[in-house]
Amino acid sequence: MKAIRIFIRIFLLWTLVGIVSKLFFILIYNGLFSNPLPSDYLNIFVYGLRLDIAIAGYLSMLPGLMLIVTLWRRGKALRHLWHGYFAITSFLYSLAIVSNLGLYGYWGFPLDSTPVLYITSSPADAMASMTATQMFLAPLSIILLTIGIYLMFKRSTKCIFTPYRHRSLISFIGAHIALLLLTASMILPIRGGVSTGTNHTGSVYFSTDNRKNHAAVNPVFSFMESMLHRQDIGTRYRFMSDEEATALFRKMTHTALRPSATAKRYNIILISLESFSDSIMHIPGVTPCLNKLADDGLHFHNFYANSFRTDRALVSIHSALPAQPTMSVMDMPHKSTSLPSIAGTLAHNGYSTTFYYGGDINYSNMRSYFVGTGFQHIVSDVDFPKSQHTGKWGVADGPVFDRLLADIKSDKSGKPFFRSIMTESSHEPFDVPNYNKIKSSPELNAFAYADECLGRFMNQLATLPCWSNTLVVIVPDHLGAHPANADNYQQWRFRVPLILSGGAIESFRTEAQESLDVIGSQIDIAATLLALLGIDHSDFTYSKDLLDPAAPHFAFFTFPDAMGITTTSGRVIYDNTSNKVTLQMGTNSATLTKQAQAFLQKLYDDLDKR
Repeated sequence: MKAIRIFIRIFLLWTLVGIVSKLFFILIYNGLFSNPLPSDYLNIFVYGLRLDIAIAGYLSMLPGLMLIVTLWRRGKALRHLWHGYFAITSFLYSLAIVSNLGLYGYWGFPLDSTPVLYITSSPADAMASMTATQMFLAPLSIILLTIGIYLMFKRSTKCIFTPYRHRSLISFIGAHIALLLLTASMILPIRGGVSTGTNHTGSVYFSTDNRKNHAAVNPVFSFMESMLHRQDIGTRYRFMSDEEATALFRKMTHTALRPSATAKRYNIILISLESFSDSIMHIPGVTPCLNKLADDGLHFHNFYANSFRTDRALVSIHSALPAQPTMSVMDMPHKSTSLPSIAGTLAHNGYSTTFYYGGDINYSNMRSYFVGTGFQHIVSDVDFPKSQHTGKWGVADGPVFDRLLADIKSDKSGKPFFRSIMTESSHEPFDVPNYNKIKSSPELNAFAYADECLGRFMNQLATLPCWSNTLVVIVPDHLGAHPANADNYQQWRFRVPLILSGGAIESFRTEAQESLDVIGSQIDIAATLLALLGIDHSDFTYSKDLLDPAAPHFAFFTFPDAMGITTTSGRVIYDNTSNKVTLQMGTNSATLTKQAQAFLQKLYDDLDKR
């Protein structure tokens, strides 16, 4: 039927507009790409299509409703509404395309809410930044592109207002149903499908060259996402003058590289355990493998997670960035990809880098963060056969560990490697495959399954030739399902183990034994690892080498609008909403509160500048 054909045509034409916008970007900024290959150009369009059809879905919904109205009448008012809609949307899309093309050369990231901030706060200054040529070409480009897009839609949909008759009542009703279903189905491309991960700007990232990733981003989508997640970071958490905060902050940081006679370029395997914690290790029969690894390896007892969520924890672990109380930097690709990372530093030092995850790598903008900060390869749910997608979150831990082991065995490059894996089987709904060790509790059964997968992997790894030169780092992301309803305002809620294992620990076991009781957190992993490798870690401002007695050792953590700090002399948890200390232990709570406030204030200063 004509109305249905027009709806499909509208959706496809909006998708085409997004595709063409990428062609413009490539033509203008091709010179910025590092060693582009033909496959890179193809990937820009293939990966970027996800967001192009998402915007096409948004822009097709209102025409879909108007098409239903045309089944009844096609008066002058509807005609004006129809043409007005496409005129406005053509202008706004053109404005986004031209703004993205014009600003990218200066800012180096896709269009976001920043122009709105500048225009609303200081329109004169924003205009003053433009040259006379830009002030002429930008409006002209917007006008010409608007006219082109509008005329394309006008010509392609003009037949909707020509008279036609329905052949029967059945076809009339069928047209209504079909158009309603088509319009409603737009939620699928808008959301990004039916998987757990929804569309993000980072969903289209595919390269370690962020400029190629940025070429794949739809500018309308990136602007909408930024507006929805917009926070005025620079004005948040102002506890004291910048001078006072800076003075306190400097005493809390130490980035000097510790001299070490045992520094060596070990292979690194980083295992982030979903929802494990210190408390789960004390339940008999649940984590025998993890407990044995702790006994046989180097177990840091006074170690803490920096947050309560996986997305924040992964950034703390890999980039040594303290977690934020009310936002996640992983949801801001132009900020998250500016961070230093273990993967990026090791890649710069000749390591091969791979990240493994059995779930949807687009979830919570994980792809953009990991690809943008130095992981050369990503293995996720799409890299496993459908038969192994046995749970809500994708592939269970067993097959993912098997893939990691197989990749290590087949690695003939001769390069040292950094391989990081995030487990997921111990996440609700705890649907582990064919495993019933603890029948009384699905939660504990899932932890036991994940523990067994970890133990099997470590046993098999120990038989490989690379074992003696491999350091395995095991750390949970945060406390999860056990104990249930854990109180965020208790310091123990953030306590997790940090375990160093692998054959390489024998090289520095004696040196490390003296530091196992030191207080630290996930942000300290980067400096500790890089120091063991003899690699400079000065880019990791917040990270302290756990083995360095000259560093100030403490743990800082956050949860929704609150923060905590733990040192050898005391503990404080401070609620930012009520501006009150909710937990204090020791005699120096006032000093600790000031330190925590300064740490958070300088963190937001840092993020505001990125």
